[in-house]
Amino acid sequence: MNSKTRETINSHLNKIISEFRFNNRKLKQPKECPCYEQNKPCHNVDGELNCFLCYCPEYDNSKSEGGCKINSQKGKWYFHDKLPKGKIWDCSDCDNPHREETIRKHLKKLFGVD
Repeated sequence: MNSKTRETINSHLNKIISEFRFNNRKLKQPKECPCYEQNKPCHNVDGELNCFLCYCPEYDNSKSEGGCKINSQKGKWYFHDKLPKGKIWDCSDCDNPHREETIRKHLKKLFGVD
């Protein structure tokens, strides 16, 4: 990939990351998420919450009970007798997909930029 292409992709990565910051989304798209309407982020994050990866790419949906591909210590099992396997993976306490460095890593991988 030539340097001009790499530079263009990197500048767009910054725009994507900026656009999906919680504080930007709640102002520009308040009806898109109940958290935006209530001004209550769904996760506590060191730094600013980013909503680009609202659904975690590390969630393991290959199993009916789910799981975490990176074995995050912030996830936990939610148990209920009405669930097919009696439990489901709950990653609501995990901030990994909402940190800008995680989003940048996934976007760079997607676009083939190092």
